Amino acid sequence: MLEFFKKNHLFNSLLLLPYALIIRAVVILFAGARIPGEIFGAWGSDFITSTHTWGVGEFIFSTFLVFIQAAIINRLYIRQSMLGEINLFPGLSYILLTALHPSFIGVSSVLLANTTLLIALIYMFDILKKEKQEETRFMAGWWLAVSGLLYTPYMVLIFFGLISMSMLKTLKIKDIFQYLTGYSSPFLIGWMVRIILTGKTNPRILHVFDHFGIPQFQNGNGTSDIIVATIIGLLLLFSLLGYSQIIARKNIHAQKKIDTLYALIFFCFPMTLFCETIGAPFLMVLFIPFSLFLALLLRMVKHPAIAESIHFILFVVALLTQFLILV
Repeated sequence: MLEFFKKNHLFNSLLLLPYALIIRAVVILFAGARIPGEIFGAWGSDFITSTHTWGVGEFIFSTFLVFIQAAIINRLYIRQSMLGEINLFPGLSYILLTALHPSFIGVSSVLLANTTLLIALIYMFDILKKEKQEETRFMAGWWLAVSGLLYTPYMVLIFFGLISMSMLKTLKIKDIFQYLTGYSSPFLIGWMVRIILTGKTNPRILHVFDHFGIPQFQNGNGTSDIIVATIIGLLLLFSLLGYSQIIARKNIHAQKKIDTLYALIFFCFPMTLFCETIGAPFLMVLFIPFSLFLALLLRMVKHPAIAESIHFILFVVALLTQFLILV
């Protein structure tokens, strides 16, 4: 199976869509396996609520959105030389991770926000270029802000943006101002639109701190939650213990960009403070960096049969966790 995705050709890229449909087949075909996507953001809640009434259409739409995100991930990591070779494993890994639990498969706030977060990363990694620096920093801030408005815990990424840009390139006062101007713009625009449409002057964004504090853990789906938490825990362990292998034979710019993904993982911990309860759906905040780490794991395995076995096990586990909801 992995052989199909070792080449960056258009046909191979398009194969990711039927792959995503197949690995999500249980939830798509059986209504009893579906779990509504989590809604947790100032923007997009009405749209997400409406998608929850679409039936099969919601999961077809979310699958197509994940396919688009996978394509962006492949282009991003290949363009930034973060793989060591050209293949489609990161996008494949992202699709695989987003099918490991039924709560990942529907339309949710974090799924929408991951799209804008990927766009922000594109601009952020372009900071190393010499041209259009002002626009790049402004747009990086803009898309990180939109991510926070779509999914509230991503609000903490305002600090991630500053730290990541300083890791990539030395920041000056004007650079920080340009970034913060871009970050504040969506909030100001959203506030003005709210005043025009509702006549209310109090920003909705103030409610994001209503449940700020230490969250409670939620184990709502038993075995499926335990399985996916175990897999994510193993990937986290690999990413930490295998750091030297992950950055090996990468140029200095690629190493800095990989370090920003580690910074993104670090910021997932303060994200929990915005949540009243956290469960399996929250794990999706890790999938963008973990798609690279899982891809590198599959690539670093010397024996193709072992890599195929790892992929097959994860594929079967994804189907199994969906089936378990039906039991």
